[in-house]
Amino acid sequence: MIKKLNKACRFFPCHSGLEDCTFCYCPFYPCLDGKLGKYVYSSKQGKDIWSCQSCSWIHKRKVTQEIFILIVKNKFLIKNELFLPKFKSHNLKNAKLGIIILSHGSRLKKANASLDKIIKTTKKNTGLGIIIPAYLQFCHPNLTESVKSLIGQECRTIIIIPFFLFNGNHVTRDIPDIIKEEKAKYPKVRFIYTKNLGDDSRIADIVADMIEGGHAK
Repeated sequence: MIKKLNKACRFFPCHSGLEDCTFCYCPFYPCLDGKLGKYVYSSKQGKDIWSCQSCSWIHKRKVTQEIFILIVKNKFLIKNELFLPKFKSHNLKNAKLGIIILSHGSRLKKANASLDKIIKTTKKNTGLGIIIPAYLQFCHPNLTESVKSLIGQECRTIIIIPFFLFNGNHVTRDIPDIIKEEKAKYPKVRFIYTKNLGDDSRIADIVADMIEGGHAK
């Protein structure tokens, strides 16, 4: 069902080319797509902020319909402030988004190679191109080096995913401390630190599948 324009809103019209006001506040903000918006200086906040005032993309009826279809089909990834829709009208491959999958790291090269396979599969499943590894210990690149690499690729939002099963000192203390240091180095970059693997209830489903598979053997 298409929502009509809310002309009673005291902010109306907030954007040009309005067709639909379902998403009064864009759930993709800040998309960091240079074709839809740009950074502007805010005297009120005393820093650069993402402005999408000239963007009407989220208010197009076709876009709104596609978003609803994705929600109904449960193909909408909403996790830790991250929204990654899979439709052609808004291709996040072009957004300045970088993702780091952070593993503990091992002195054994074979152990670290598994992370490369995970990254390859993740790129295929999400359609995102800038996904790189990082290791907390024993090998390179470490988290600081990977962040620097993404900054060099002009990423303005960096998502750090701790590939850790348990919510121990690394997840709760060591990694946040490093991210805090990186935030100080790059104040204009948005850092998103997601939950670790063990905090996801789907881990239990994987365990159940392994039990079933082991029993079948």
